[in-house]
Amino acid sequence: MPFTPSEIKNKTFTQVKNGFEPSEVESYLTQLSNEIERLKEDKKQLEKVIEDKDTNIQSYKDVHQSVSDALIQAKQAGEETKAAATKEADATIAKAKAEADKIVNDGVEKARRLSFQTEDMKRQSKIFRSRFRMLVEAQLDLLKNEDWDYLLNYDLDSEQVTQENINHLHENDLTEEEKAMKAKAEAEQATKANENNNKA
Repeated sequence: MPFTPSEIKNKTFTQVKNGFEPSEVESYLTQLSNEIERLKEDKKQLEKVIEDKDTNIQSYKDVHQSVSDALIQAKQAGEETKAAATKEADATIAKAKAEADKIVNDGVEKARRLSFQTEDMKRQSKIFRSRFRMLVEAQLDLLKNEDWDYLLNYDLDSEQVTQENINHLHENDLTEEEKAMKAKAEAEQATKANENNNKA
């Protein structure tokens, strides 16, 4: 059974004849007790140091674990952020590509419509030009018609209507009054012709 320094120091022995010198035994036991006390104190201090070191080691382990957990979380967060950024970038690129394709397609469609409209306008312009030219030519032909000469030479005084202008008109174009005037003019002309013949 272990002894405490106090038990060793206070230990008593039976006195016998020719035994050890009591003072020497007592002195030795005192030294032994002191040494044991010192060793116990050293042991306690060592245990305290070991406990502190264990505490520090545990702290280091906790810090290491925290750092490891933080690194793992940071890695996971980085991977998640990277994945989210990649996904968002892909979506942005896809959206931009779709919008670009739409813009290009709309531009091509507008250009095609403008081309068709231009061709249609050119075709309609050609038709209009042809019709307008025909109309102008018809008007020019109308202006060149001999009826205009008759109308321009026509005297509003019915008594001065020339035989030339009356003869110029077609029978179907004359009014009844004009027909009568024509017959009268022809009769007068015939009378004058007979008179000239008689004089001759």
